[in-house]
Amino acid sequence: MRRWASLPGKFLRLPTERQGLLADAWWQLFVARLLLRLLPFRGLTKFLIKAPSRQFLRTDFERQQVRRKVSWAINLAAKYLPGETVCFPRGLAAQTMCRKRGINAILYYGAAVLPSEGLAAHVWVLDGDDGIVGHQTADKYRVLACFPL
Repeated sequence: MRRWASLPGKFLRLPTERQGLLADAWWQLFVARLLLRLLPFRGLTKFLIKAPSRQFLRTDFERQQVRRKVSWAINLAAKYLPGETVCFPRGLAAQTMCRKRGINAILYYGAAVLPSEGLAAHVWVLDGDDGIVGHQTADKYRVLACFPL
């Protein structure tokens, strides 16, 4: 409960750009969690295979900045949402945020048999070889699908 009490003050002390990123991340995570509850996987694929809304030619430095900012916003926003925000909604939200900013990020869906968990699934998002969310443990999983194809 303590972390919620200080949230408005922390948010208002952020630079305006960061406030916008964080607000967008909260919204995208909310929508992603809602879609995952309401739609079967087949229904989700219609959102995942869509082409990006716009594509910019960005320098490597600009792409790196966008990846870092989106990762920061998703991970921080997920901490302050009620309930648990696991890898799938984080991946959906991160991919959407990247695409809105002109980066055609790829969402990967994988599975593995892990000694501690048994059969486990995981979602991560990459821009080329560079990770955005979930990539830290991706090497443990076998890719089953990626979106867009």
